[in-house]
Amino acid sequence: MANQNFSDKELAFALLNSHKLSASSLTNLILESTCQGVRQDAAQILNRTFQHQKMIWDYMNGKGYYQVDIAPQQDITRAQQQLQQSGMQ
Repeated sequence: MANQNFSDKELAFALLNSHKLSASSLTNLILESTCQGVRQDAAQILNRTFQHQKMIWDYMNGKGYYQVDIAPQQDITRAQQQLQQSGMQ
């Protein structure tokens, strides 16, 4: 097997994508489980996954690997109003 050297950026994206997949899978487990203990344990793991994902994203953003545009305040306000109207808050 050839020795592959992955860049810091490639490894960071792989970690981020792994955490996204884990969060999705854990969410499905929580939604579909009938056992309250399993739901609680999965929710705790999901919260840690969110924390780790945020740390990875902060690292990537700080390195310039994952940049996002800042949403204009009017777009944020409009989205909040739509959520309130739909009963999501």
